Amino acid sequence: MNPAEWTILRPQVIRWAQCDLYGHVNHTAYLTMFEDLRVDHWQAVAGARISPDRPGPVVAQIEARYLRAVGFGDEVVLGCRTVALRRTSYTQDYVLWKDAEPCVTARSVVVVTRQDTGAKVPLPPEIRARLIAEGAREE
Repeated sequence: MNPAEWTILRPQVIRWAQCDLYGHVNHTAYLTMFEDLRVDHWQAVAGARISPDRPGPVVAQIEARYLRAVGFGDEVVLGCRTVALRRTSYTQDYVLWKDAEPCVTARSVVVVTRQDTGAKVPLPPEIRARLIAEGAREE
Protein backbone atom coordinates (compact mmCIF):
# COMPACT_ATOMS: atom_id res chain seq x y z
CA MET A 1 0.00 0.00 0.00
CA ASN A 2 1.37 3.32 -1.09
CA PRO A 3 0.68 6.13 1.42
CA ALA A 4 0.38 8.59 -1.50
CA GLU A 5 -2.84 6.79 -2.54
CA TRP A 6 -4.64 7.78 0.68
CA THR A 7 -6.71 10.95 1.14
CA ILE A 8 -6.08 11.22 4.88
CA LEU A 9 -2.93 10.13 6.68
CA ARG A 10 -2.67 10.59 10.42
CA PRO A 11 0.12 9.54 12.79
CA GLN A 12 -0.94 8.24 16.19
CA VAL A 13 0.64 6.69 19.27
CA ILE A 14 -1.40 3.82 20.70
CA ARG A 15 -2.78 4.66 24.15
CA TRP A 16 -3.19 2.21 27.02
CA ALA A 17 -6.97 2.77 26.95
CA GLN A 18 -7.03 1.27 23.43
CA CYS A 19 -5.45 -1.98 24.61
CA ASP A 20 -6.60 -5.22 26.19
CA LEU A 21 -5.16 -6.94 29.24
CA TYR A 22 -2.16 -8.13 27.21
CA GLY A 23 -1.29 -4.68 25.86
CA HIS A 24 -2.61 -5.44 22.35
CA VAL A 25 -4.98 -3.02 20.65
CA ASN A 26 -8.56 -4.15 21.21
CA HIS A 27 -10.47 -4.82 17.98
CA THR A 28 -13.08 -2.16 18.77
CA ALA A 29 -10.35 0.48 19.16
CA TYR A 30 -9.38 0.05 15.49
CA LEU A 31 -12.96 0.76 14.47
CA THR A 32 -13.01 3.88 16.64
CA MET A 33 -9.76 5.14 15.10
CA PHE A 34 -11.21 4.57 11.63
CA GLU A 35 -14.45 6.30 12.70
CA ASP A 36 -12.46 9.40 13.65
CA LEU A 37 -10.99 9.46 10.14
CA ARG A 38 -14.41 8.93 8.55
CA VAL A 39 -15.98 11.81 10.50
CA ASP A 40 -13.08 14.17 9.80
CA HIS A 41 -13.19 13.27 6.11
CA TRP A 42 -16.96 13.85 5.84
CA GLN A 43 -16.66 17.23 7.56
CA ALA A 44 -13.85 18.21 5.19
CA VAL A 45 -15.75 17.29 2.02
CA ALA A 46 -19.06 18.70 3.35
CA GLY A 47 -17.41 21.92 4.50
CA ALA A 48 -19.34 21.75 7.77
CA ARG A 49 -19.52 19.83 11.02
CA ILE A 50 -21.85 16.84 11.29
CA SER A 51 -25.14 18.14 12.61
CA PRO A 52 -28.61 16.73 13.33
CA ASP A 53 -30.16 19.33 11.02
CA ARG A 54 -28.52 18.16 7.78
CA PRO A 55 -27.89 14.80 6.10
CA GLY A 56 -24.87 12.90 7.27
CA PRO A 57 -22.99 9.59 7.07
CA VAL A 58 -24.18 6.39 8.76
CA VAL A 59 -22.19 3.15 8.60
CA ALA A 60 -24.27 0.40 6.98
CA GLN A 61 -21.51 -2.20 6.88
CA ILE A 62 -17.93 -2.51 8.07
CA GLU A 63 -15.39 -5.30 7.92
CA ALA A 64 -11.85 -5.47 9.21
CA ARG A 65 -8.88 -7.69 8.55
CA TYR A 66 -6.27 -8.05 11.26
CA LEU A 67 -2.83 -8.76 9.81
CA ARG A 68 -0.37 -7.99 12.62
CA ALA A 69 -0.65 -7.18 16.31
CA VAL A 70 -0.28 -3.58 17.46
CA GLY A 71 0.40 -2.67 21.07
CA PHE A 72 0.65 -0.01 23.70
CA GLY A 73 3.04 2.80 22.78
CA ASP A 74 3.38 1.78 19.13
CA GLU A 75 3.70 4.63 16.66
CA VAL A 76 1.32 4.00 13.77
CA VAL A 77 -0.10 5.81 10.74
CA LEU A 78 -3.79 5.66 9.87
CA GLY A 79 -5.11 6.08 6.33
CA CYS A 80 -8.56 6.67 4.83
CA ARG A 81 -9.79 6.98 1.24
CA THR A 82 -13.11 6.81 -0.59
CA VAL A 83 -12.99 4.24 -3.36
CA ALA A 84 -16.52 4.08 -4.78
CA LEU A 85 -19.79 6.02 -4.95
CA ARG A 86 -23.39 5.10 -5.51
CA ARG A 87 -26.51 7.27 -5.43
CA THR A 88 -26.92 7.40 -1.63
CA SER A 89 -23.76 5.68 -0.39
CA TYR A 90 -20.02 5.43 -0.70
CA THR A 91 -17.33 2.90 0.16
CA GLN A 92 -14.25 3.80 2.17
CA ASP A 93 -11.05 1.88 2.80
CA TYR A 94 -8.92 2.26 5.92
CA VAL A 95 -5.47 1.07 6.91
CA LEU A 96 -3.26 1.16 9.97
CA TRP A 97 0.49 0.87 9.31
CA LYS A 98 3.28 0.18 11.78
CA ASP A 99 6.86 0.41 10.52
CA ALA A 100 5.47 0.88 6.97
CA GLU A 101 3.68 -2.51 7.14
CA PRO A 102 -0.12 -2.77 7.11
CA CYS A 103 -1.42 -4.22 10.38
CA VAL A 104 -5.16 -3.72 9.94
CA THR A 105 -7.24 -2.98 6.86
CA ALA A 106 -10.95 -2.24 6.81
CA ARG A 107 -13.75 -1.29 4.45
CA SER A 108 -17.05 0.40 5.22
CA VAL A 109 -20.18 1.15 3.26
CA VAL A 110 -21.54 4.49 4.41
CA VAL A 111 -25.08 5.67 3.63
CA VAL A 112 -26.07 9.32 3.67
CA THR A 113 -29.27 9.76 5.68
CA ARG A 114 -31.54 12.42 7.08
CA GLN A 115 -30.80 12.52 10.76
CA ASP A 116 -34.43 13.15 11.80
CA THR A 117 -36.03 10.26 9.87
CA GLY A 118 -33.14 7.96 8.95
CA ALA A 119 -34.25 8.08 5.30
CA LYS A 120 -31.53 7.66 2.67
CA VAL A 121 -30.76 10.75 0.61
CA PRO A 122 -28.64 11.19 -2.51
CA LEU A 123 -25.06 12.30 -2.04
CA PRO A 124 -25.09 16.08 -2.48
CA PRO A 125 -23.56 17.06 -5.86
CA GLU A 126 -20.75 19.11 -4.27
CA ILE A 127 -19.73 16.20 -2.02
CA ARG A 128 -19.95 13.76 -4.93
CA ALA A 129 -17.67 16.02 -6.98
CA ARG A 130 -15.12 16.28 -4.17
CA LEU A 131 -15.05 12.51 -3.65
CA ILE A 132 -14.55 11.93 -7.38
CA ALA A 133 -11.75 14.53 -7.38
CA GLU A 134 -10.09 12.52 -4.59
CA GLY A 135 -10.17 9.38 -6.75
CA ALA A 136 -13.49 7.67 -5.96
CA ARG A 137 -15.19 5.98 -8.91
CA GLU A 138 -18.91 5.86 -9.60
CA GLU A 139 -20.50 2.42 -9.55
